[in-house]
Amino acid sequence: MLAKPQEFEQRLARGLEPLYVIGGDQPLLVQEARDAIVAKARAEGCEERLRFEVDGRFDWGSLESQGASLSLFASRRIIDLRLPGGKPGRDGSKALTALADRVKGGGETDVWIVSLPKIDRQLQKSAWFKKLAAAGLAVNFYDIPLSRLPQWIAQRAGQAGVRLERDAAELIAGRVEGNLLAASQEIEKLALLDLEGPVDAARVAQGLANQSRLDTFSLSDAILDADRERGLYLLSRLRGEGTEPLLILWVIARDLRALVALANRDQAGFKNTRIPAFLAKRYQVRARAMPATSWQRLLAGCAEVDRCIKGLGEGCDAGGGRAWALLDQVMLHATRPGR
Repeated sequence: MLAKPQEFEQRLARGLEPLYVIGGDQPLLVQEARDAIVAKARAEGCEERLRFEVDGRFDWGSLESQGASLSLFASRRIIDLRLPGGKPGRDGSKALTALADRVKGGGETDVWIVSLPKIDRQLQKSAWFKKLAAAGLAVNFYDIPLSRLPQWIAQRAGQAGVRLERDAAELIAGRVEGNLLAASQEIEKLALLDLEGPVDAARVAQGLANQSRLDTFSLSDAILDADRERGLYLLSRLRGEGTEPLLILWVIARDLRALVALANRDQAGFKNTRIPAFLAKRYQVRARAMPATSWQRLLAGCAEVDRCIKGLGEGCDAGGGRAWALLDQVMLHATRPGR
């Protein structure tokens, strides 16, 4: 039922489908797949794009009316429908089933992109998903295994004009700990340095250290050291430099998950965060500074930030001001001295 990423690329190169259902663990891969579909659609004359973010108050009736209406500007439109929670509810299930039936019957002229989180087994069992997958092209973009991450980084760096030695790719892989968005940004920084010839680990470390831009991973040090002033300063600087709040959230949430696990004496949970073993002692010391419930509340605060970044919370606009304010609040409490 699910196509592999390679099959998605091959079929997109051959032509447009009326319906795409995409999901995965890594926001970068899902976003790039969505961008590729949009680029292909625009090349084939789809100039108008409608975007919908689904939350608990979403009006599915308005979506159905949009799907049934004709565009004033073009014969075909791109309808970008995003379900960050992956659960459309009763009304949404009906609307998505109706969409699948229109596509299956050949009565859909627009290009639909339905974006989901990771397409797990439970999601695949839902009736509305089965309908969508049968009517269109459904793809789950799997996470890159850590063992293959250096190769992925080297290939992506090559596309950006940077030739990385194996040790350089491994250095970046260890630095980002599985976050492809962070890896992509590290590569972009290296590309701006315009380094000549194959680049080894020493040159990567030196090049990144010499940049004036701050490192998002410095936020971890502020949390572990309970340095409130430093943490808030870093957030302010990173915002001023145009850093994606999603990348910052990933770093902070990863640290909080580790602290929750250690505060609960959950070694397996800590291991799942992929934080290097040599840093475990620092995290253990910091975890004891506050009760596990306090760390858990902060992690719940990260979920609220995530919703706001996706435009799903009250007062969360495209400018991102509310998301940054929430990040400040999380950092403010995450850097408390402790008991």
